[in-house]
Amino acid sequence: MQDLTPRVLPCVLCFAAALAALVAPGQALAAGIAGNPAAGKKVFVATGCATCHTLKAAGAKGVVASNLDKKKTAYAKIITFVTNGTTTKGIMPAYKTQLSAKQIRDVAAFVYTSTH
Repeated sequence: MQDLTPRVLPCVLCFAAALAALVAPGQALAAGIAGNPAAGKKVFVATGCATCHTLKAAGAKGVVASNLDKKKTAYAKIITFVTNGTTTKGIMPAYKTQLSAKQIRDVAAFVYTSTH
């Protein structure tokens, strides 16, 4: 059987390079995840999420609300919690009037990719 590696490997590398060019640096590359985790980390810090939440990736050690490292919440649910708030543990305010839809997607992408 003929070894196809010399012919196939350049194609694979070319495909990988093309795919990398399509995804912006820091952009989440996962099914159903929209948003930029690097930008989301900045939103997480600037918005004060660390005051209440624990999240190792952000250096957050809050104890008032959920430990996000342990929750492993689904991306869509994070979007809902940030957008509309929740009263599951304490009271998390809704951020739909303080953050843009893009910022909400970004912070959700950061939390999701940091915990999964």
